[in-house]
Amino acid sequence: MSKRLPPKIGQDCNKPLLFNPYQQEFLKARRLRLCKACNKFGSSGADGVFRCTLCQQVYENAPRAFRQLGCFAGRRGGKSVVGAHGAREEMLVPNSLGWVCGPTYKILHDATMPTLLKLIPREWCANWDSDNLELTLINGAQVQFRSLDDPDRGHSGVGLHWAWLDEAAFISELAWDYLAPSLTDYKGAAFFTSSVDGYDWTYDRIEKPAADREPGFWAMKWRTVDNPFIDPEEVEMKRKTTTAQMFRQEYEGSRENFQGAIYAENMEGSWLADEAAVREYIPSWPHINNHKIILPLDSGTDHPFGALALVPTEKGVVVVAEYLERQRAFSTNLAAIRKDFKEVLTGNDVMWGANRNEAAMRMEFAAHGIGVAPAESDHKAGIQRVLSWLCAGQLKFAYTCPRTYDQMGKYRYAPNVAADGQKSAKEKVFKLHDELPDCVRYGLMLWPSLPKVDAVAMSVAEKARWAALDDRSKLEIERMKAYEKRETEKDLAKGEDMYPSGSFFGSYDDSMW
Repeated sequence: MSKRLPPKIGQDCNKPLLFNPYQQEFLKARRLRLCKACNKFGSSGADGVFRCTLCQQVYENAPRAFRQLGCFAGRRGGKSVVGAHGAREEMLVPNSLGWVCGPTYKILHDATMPTLLKLIPREWCANWDSDNLELTLINGAQVQFRSLDDPDRGHSGVGLHWAWLDEAAFISELAWDYLAPSLTDYKGAAFFTSSVDGYDWTYDRIEKPAADREPGFWAMKWRTVDNPFIDPEEVEMKRKTTTAQMFRQEYEGSRENFQGAIYAENMEGSWLADEAAVREYIPSWPHINNHKIILPLDSGTDHPFGALALVPTEKGVVVVAEYLERQRAFSTNLAAIRKDFKEVLTGNDVMWGANRNEAAMRMEFAAHGIGVAPAESDHKAGIQRVLSWLCAGQLKFAYTCPRTYDQMGKYRYAPNVAADGQKSAKEKVFKLHDELPDCVRYGLMLWPSLPKVDAVAMSVAEKARWAALDDRSKLEIERMKAYEKRETEKDLAKGEDMYPSGSFFGSYDDSMW
């Protein structure tokens, strides 16, 4: 054994992990493996060996049920602690190799490393390499600590059995892309513990696939107060002194759009969850017969190619089909859209459209017999057009377009302040996952009609907003209305417009008498 082990090693090795149901579910999910003989799921032992209770087979390398696991929680929620417990169990497998990663060397050195090293009994240790930050146990297992502030450090020259990425939201997505192939040899697992930073990359790559039950993904989210070490009164005090949005993110693990969500607040009620809901707008669904179809496109060499199919109906516009692919030629995208949208294109009047600045794409599609109408590209005007349809409750998204609905909810403005603190003259949209919202914008700019506002529905919405106000706000509004009435009200003289009743009975026409 090395004579110079880290001074804090083993300090918490006998400290109990107080019961937290979310932490326990993560540990169970990480241990869950599949019997090769009878396909029964069961938990491996702490040493990683799977012992099937049904057919009694024993496997040292049984397939994992989950290979990418996420723990997302409020600050001080105990996510790093349970990540360290998971890493310690992985190290019990003889001759295994794992990586413990942080977004910066400082976070790795000050938080992640100590959290794990305090759990390792000194008698387990065979050697500590302080130069390379590598710990070797007496069973031959090795753990290497790596900062991923430079994404290139994600490259590993050897295969890994496991990896733990702490505060993963603040690690570059590219670093994970470089690291992930290292887990291929042994079909190893990666677990991600992190606070959330809005809709960072861990949402798209870990949390959402897990929520959609994609094979091999698992994720759990919990609040700061779910940590049994945390005093709930302390958290409640923070609620009173922190903005609601910041509190939700920092203490409840909620993903918030701090840069200013554009559509999110107006998306309620726009999701059509099943066939019956879509038939309220398109009675022939899932078939579309004799309809006008708007097919907007969004191309680009540095981001995916997007396409949507919008169906204008008497009750509103319904988005019914979506396409999103990366790094394909225009002709390849056109062939794929024709195939994927075959039901939509057949027997309907289709209007293709795209940003008016995309002349190259329009020329390419024209060579294949497709005329693409140029759509107004102004962001501000287009966003206002989309908002008008959303606010009127007449823009809907069919269950067949989950990516479009997801991107619409995350569509937001980019930071508008430069490094010197000066605001830029023009707000810009955050250019990530914006392809399908751009298609919605182009499509509605091509459609010549505006939504028909339902006065009854609007009055109901206004009543709901009024009911949500507190008494003081209502009183202030009433006072302002009374003041405005006194300042603007006057008696009309004969000969003045709308004499004698003003606007009470609408426009007055003297010729009616």
